Amino acid sequence: MPQHPTAVNLSVRARILLFSIASRTDWQKADVPGETVIDVIEKGLVVDHPFDRLSLTMHGRAVLKAMLPGL
Repeated sequence: MPQHPTAVNLSVRARILLFSIASRTDWQKADVPGETVIDVIEKGLVVDHPFDRLSLTMHGRAVLKAMLPGL
């Protein structure tokens, strides 16, 4: 299965952020910088909700799924 084009271009920190959001773990404890959050939001993978809660968009879920082809 070919990887999603966006997934190929993501930094390690951006990938960690996606995994953290999907698993509802604290991405800030993983030392993901704010610049990475902004970058991932601009790519349309994540949306920011009130009270500093981030969630994956449909596109973000597709990218995450492409990174985990066995699931």
